[in-house]
Amino acid sequence: MGREIAILTDFGTGDNYNGVMTGIIRKINREATITYISSESKPFNIYAGAYLLYTSFQSFRKGTIFLVVIDPGVGTNRRALLVRTRHYYFVGPDNGVLYPSIQKDGLLAAYELTNPHIHLGPQISSTFHGRDVFAPAAAFKSLGVPDSSLGSPVDPFSLLRLEFTEEQRGDLRCGVVLFVDHFGNVATSITHLPELGDPIISINGVQHKAKKVRTFGEGLPGELIIYKNSYDFVELGINKGNANKVIDTREGESICLGGYTQGDFSRST
Repeated sequence: MGREIAILTDFGTGDNYNGVMTGIIRKINREATITYISSESKPFNIYAGAYLLYTSFQSFRKGTIFLVVIDPGVGTNRRALLVRTRHYYFVGPDNGVLYPSIQKDGLLAAYELTNPHIHLGPQISSTFHGRDVFAPAAAFKSLGVPDSSLGSPVDPFSLLRLEFTEEQRGDLRCGVVLFVDHFGNVATSITHLPELGDPIISINGVQHKAKKVRTFGEGLPGELIIYKNSYDFVELGINKGNANKVIDTREGESICLGGYTQGDFSRST
């Protein structure tokens, strides 16, 4: 018996943290189905984790429990959460990493994981809540334990928000860098490209010209290109190259695209 548990962490593969969490889940629910979205999310990087979760969760069947441990504030007064949305459950820290996904699916209820009986032991670690709090909560939820038995209700409007912002500033479309993948492709929170011409990218006070394309193969070797990625976000890349070596950015930094017309803005609203 049990719902599927999908895990996303920044623990990497060289240590035992992921294996320990898997073991705890299976001690509580030996029939749990466990899938790793990734154990290699960028360390301490809330934007990267939020992007990976946001672009993954709808690939899973309804009722899946997402266990997310990207938690640089572990042991502090940040809350440990269970969140119920229209189709899924999310377990993780109240640091914004869950927010874009729960907002997209429709937040129904949130609980702080305060019930000591579902924690791993009477003395929980101040540095490994993945083992002591989050993994047990996900496991008990997979057994059908009621939400209210796991903790205390919290006001959904009190959750820490991380927004995938996109806004118009004059003739610019501005957002934030959401994720730089291992190819060096740079995904942004911008979702619309100008209809005509190639946009000018402004980031860190530097401007770059990028060729608007549909596929990587439309770019020349070494040419900076811009396109809609498979998750419908505007992304920068280089055919068989590393775009981030050219633009030198990281998650959370502001980025603006120029070259839009009023008609572009009318179509994107």
